[in-house]
Amino acid sequence: MNETTDATSILLPLWRRKWLILTVGVVVAAASYFYYKHATRVYQSTTQIYLGASLEEQAPGEKTSSKGQTANVANQVAIINSIVIEQVRQQLRQKDKALIRGSKVRAKSPEKSEFIAITAEAHTAKGAALLANTTARTFIRRQHASRQRATERAIAIARRQLRRIEAASVPKAVPKTAGKSKNAPAVTRTPSTSSVLQAAALNSKINQLEASLGVAGAEQIKPAKATTALLLSPKPRKNAIFGFVIGIVLAAIAAYALGRFDRRLRSLAGIEGAFGSQILASFPKVRRPIVRRDGEPTPSQFLVEPLRRLHTALQLGVNPDPRRTRPSRTVLFVSADAGDGKSTLVADLALVQRDSGERVAVVEANFRRPAQARLLGLDGAEGLAEVLTGKLAVGQAMQRVHPIQPAELSDDPGAGAPVATMVESREAGTLFLLAGGRSVPNPPALLGHAAMADLLRSVSEDFDYVLIDAPSPLEVSDVMPLLKLVDAIVIVARAGHTREMSAQRLVQLLAQSNAPALGIVANCLPRREIKRYGFAAANGRVWSGKLMGR
Repeated sequence: MNETTDATSILLPLWRRKWLILTVGVVVAAASYFYYKHATRVYQSTTQIYLGASLEEQAPGEKTSSKGQTANVANQVAIINSIVIEQVRQQLRQKDKALIRGSKVRAKSPEKSEFIAITAEAHTAKGAALLANTTARTFIRRQHASRQRATERAIAIARRQLRRIEAASVPKAVPKTAGKSKNAPAVTRTPSTSSVLQAAALNSKINQLEASLGVAGAEQIKPAKATTALLLSPKPRKNAIFGFVIGIVLAAIAAYALGRFDRRLRSLAGIEGAFGSQILASFPKVRRPIVRRDGEPTPSQFLVEPLRRLHTALQLGVNPDPRRTRPSRTVLFVSADAGDGKSTLVADLALVQRDSGERVAVVEANFRRPAQARLLGLDGAEGLAEVLTGKLAVGQAMQRVHPIQPAELSDDPGAGAPVATMVESREAGTLFLLAGGRSVPNPPALLGHAAMADLLRSVSEDFDYVLIDAPSPLEVSDVMPLLKLVDAIVIVARAGHTREMSAQRLVQLLAQSNAPALGIVANCLPRREIKRYGFAAANGRVWSGKLMGR
């Protein structure tokens, strides 16, 4: 894992996968939109019940304090949520079960308020409005009937009390007592003042209670309407925007995690730091590194200039063995992991060196996955394996890669004179391939035989460059005997493929070699990364003399 914590190391994994992150966000947004577009709709309707009149007309014996009124409102809300709603459901279930399927009703009242809000949710606007209004009306009828019964009971009680007082207040004759005269008049008992006051109070109370029978009590205000129902869900546009944001965030988190825990080398600075060596050349990512022109292989025009830069680096950096009669350069190309593009690089470099007038020999020391014959358009049935086993001579196994024949100049006088700035080309170079040949049972033993050293010594006497294509030494041990037979080693790394741990292990392995590691060739890099590092990527085209003279 990369241990740097600066902003570049944090944002680089996100920027590298920016299109993937954006694609994930768009896909999640589109999926959210189409999902909620066809989801079941939920509408909400609200109505209110005013309890002011019923709170003002308290039944006899009830408290009229604000706390009592608050408790009464809370009781009414509890009655609606526990009893009334169930009654409404049973009533509507008999009419239309689909209407109340998935519906919700809830009553609530703000603190110290005389209003109760009833909120209903249903799959249709009409159903939500009907559910809210039915709940409110059912409660009002229940509350009105309850107050009616309570008031009638209070009237009946007051009348019975009044009748008892009136019966006790009827005037009665008091009989004469013994010892008094028979002619004395009888004494009449009159009602007391308290009895008169109580009777008056009861009459007033009865009148008030009878008057309250006509009071409506609780009443519904702002009835719910289907046209004003609120669509709660779905909201495809908002859900799509939310899904896009969620997709971007999750994809960014995943990209950051992959970038932090992915140990593959992706930048030139990371490749140079992992191998601890200089970058000789950097190659952009192209679709076809080797193209066919007039039936012959040639490098892609986008790779020509980096290949020329690598050729120049080999000319300046490789010191040939002075003991040879002809000081040629024998270079071994290795990579940390399979699939780094090493074989394609060797074939392209050999083609560019041949076109530069060099005599080049490509020796394919890879018996497991030979690829040079396919890349250069030759027959790879016989090659190095047959030479080392004595079945063929070197000259018989070598195959020549013919260059593209230049177009002949026209002899037509009307075609115009040749351009004066053209320079006569030097003698064309040659390119020969010693393919890997058939597979062998023990490649390390065959390459470690003395015949391999004699073969390289013989070939180096006839060519300017001997390029050896060998498998990764971390994958197989075939290349190990060759480390002491070459003049220099070039490491090939592929951006986004070569692992940091493999690079470190390869450096430790090459430290035991006698040949110096000349540098690194970075492969399949984005053009922005190449320019950022300081390399200028040209397309390999050569301007004509007429354009150069302008």
